[in-house]
Amino acid sequence: MIHAIFSDWNGTLFEYPTAEPENRKIAYSIRNDAKNAVLRGKFWRVADFAKLLKTKKEVEKRLKQYHDGNIHLWKVYEPFNEKILKGRPVTFINSVIDEFARENADKVDGRIIRPIKNAHSDGKKTGILSVSYDYVISRTLEEAGFPDAFDVIVSNILKTDGDKAIGLTFDIYGRKKEVFEKEFFRNKMLGEGLTKDNVLYLGDSEDDEPIADLLAPGNFIVPFFATDEFKQELASKYEAFVPEDESDLDNYFKKR
Repeated sequence: MIHAIFSDWNGTLFEYPTAEPENRKIAYSIRNDAKNAVLRGKFWRVADFAKLLKTKKEVEKRLKQYHDGNIHLWKVYEPFNEKILKGRPVTFINSVIDEFARENADKVDGRIIRPIKNAHSDGKKTGILSVSYDYVISRTLEEAGFPDAFDVIVSNILKTDGDKAIGLTFDIYGRKKEVFEKEFFRNKMLGEGLTKDNVLYLGDSEDDEPIADLLAPGNFIVPFFATDEFKQELASKYEAFVPEDESDLDNYFKKR
């Protein structure tokens, strides 16, 4: 019998495959804030425009390198951390995330979360493992109407110095397998008794694939947003389950 169901966030529960949309939202909000400040006579804020433009070009360059397979995803967000987030008020950043969550609640995939919530109501433990910002995940789930579907969210966090941001952590990038094994198998974050045979995991990308090595064949599930290529590859290599629709996934959880 399955005891726990874990899931990735971006590209699995949430339509956007990376954190780029929320990061862009933060950058645009800072740009607009600087623009309004200049219009009020605070001309020194013009420097923010130059910094934002330079950072935008650097992030776009690194995104291309990431999509080409030349760098890890965390390298993409180094300049965003240093040039955009560092020194900003935490309340400002999280207020932008609140707005982002309201605007994008419809990007949450109910076809997956509803079956997970049903399984949770039947007594199964549930969790999210993600490289996204934990506050983005929790707020978006709240806005989508699923605040209690998951017992835990293991994700990157915003480091702070008092009320100012330092930057997002990079602890999970490229280390999902290690973090999963440490937190859920060794540290028993969700209690005793979790093994490769009674745990399911949903993931859509190469960053998630190593977790399949920790699980019994058939215990990795490929979500609806994943590419057909990834679905076929994981089904072939790990006997991954590829649901056809919401009811198919719901029935799979009930049978397991």
